[in-house]
Parts: sequence; structure tokens; C-alpha cells
Amino acid sequence: MTQKTAVRRLGRPRDADSAETRTRLLAAARRCFGESGFERTTNAQIADVAGLTPAAIYHYFPSKIDLYAAVFDEVQEYIYAEIEKGIGPHHTLVDRFSAALDVSVRIHRDDPSIAGFVVDVNYEVQHHPELLSFVEPGRRRSANLVRRLCQDAVAKGEVHEGVSRAALEDLLSVLLSGLLRFSTSVDDSPRQAAAVEVLKAMLRSTDVFATPADPPGPAHGGAAQGLAARSTSLRDW
Repeated sequence: MTQKTAVRRLGRPRDADSAETRTRLLAAARRCFGESGFERTTNAQIADVAGLTPAAIYHYFPSKIDLYAAVFDEVQEYIYAEIEKGIGPHHTLVDRFSAALDVSVRIHRDDPSIAGFVVDVNYEVQHHPELLSFVEPGRRRSANLVRRLCQDAVAKGEVHEGVSRAALEDLLSVLLSGLLRFSTSVDDSPRQAAAVEVLKAMLRSTDVFATPADPPGPAHGGAAQGLAARSTSLRDW
């Protein structure tokens, strides 16, 4: 006769298991928040995915808001650590931004729940203002990264005169966020990677950028001025 073995869910963990359990809990919460949203996600749902009892969650996080904030912080730390490693060996804006795009493709390929969670953050903040104070520093971090890349490029003469640095920052931010949303909507890593390769080729062929040794010519300046005039800031969206 076959004896059935009951699966025991973990309650409050021993200290030796605490870090591993917390990591598993955050991964489960990230997946649940990304799939069901903040409001519809329950402790029971997260506990089921993590293999814990619902009561055990409170050993780590006193509320769902605290758990959401911890997931957000963990995701931000991971993403930007990976991006910094990716762009580190490169020196031009196009190469550094291309490396950041490659990192985003790899992250989504390895764990689609990360992109699913990040894409949903703006919606959750709009519908749950109590989350804003927890996520706003991380949202500024994204803007600061793009700003730093553009500032470095302008300082090194990589961007033609007449191109608005603020408009360039907006454009690169839109490209990053748009590709992130695309990755979650199609859920097809090879397709996302192919789109990124086309974008990288377009960035290398555009006349917005120049090598630092080349001063902008009249044709470049005119095209750049036209681009700047047509650019619309997205900061107020």
C-alpha cells in the first residue's frame, strides 16, 4: 500500500533558514503582485506560492504595503546593479545605452516576473497613493541613470549642438520603458531581443550622435535643431 506523504508548510522559520525563506517569500510576492496586482494579491496566495503559512509572512513584513515595498527595493537593487555592471566596460552613450538594453533582455529572459512587476508599478501607485512614498526614490533612480549617461555624453562632445539634453533623456527613458512593456505584452524573449538589435543599429546610424573629435557640421546642426524643436517633454505625462 502506498503511503501518502503530507507536504508540511513552513511556519515561523529558524534563524538559519530565515534569509533563504525571506528570499523565497519576496520571489513569490513579486510573481503574485505582477500577475494579480497589489489589491487582488492576498497573503494566502503569496504563502501558497512560497510554501509558507500565511501567518509566517508577518514574521518578515507587518503589512502588505511593507511587503510590496520590499519587493520593489529588491527589484530596483538587482536591476541597477546589473545595468551598472553591463555599462561599466563601455564609454560612449550609444554603447552604454545598448549595454543597458542587453541587460534588460537578459533579465526578462531569465525571470519574466521582474518585468511584470516593474511594468505594473505606475498603475499601482496611481490607484494606491499610499505606495508612492515607498517607490518614488526608486523611480527617481531610473531618471538619474539616464540623466547621467546623457550628461557624460554631452560633456564628451558625443551629442551634436542643438540637441536638447532633456529631450534626449526623455527619448531614452521612453525607449527603456516602452521595450519593458513590449516584453511583458508579447512574452517572447527572442522577439524582444530582435527588436533591441534593430534599435541598437538605429542608434548607431542616427546623426544625433557624433564622435567627440568631430564638430557638428551645418547639416547635422540643422537636423539636430529640428529634432529638438519637435521633441515633446514627457515629464508631465
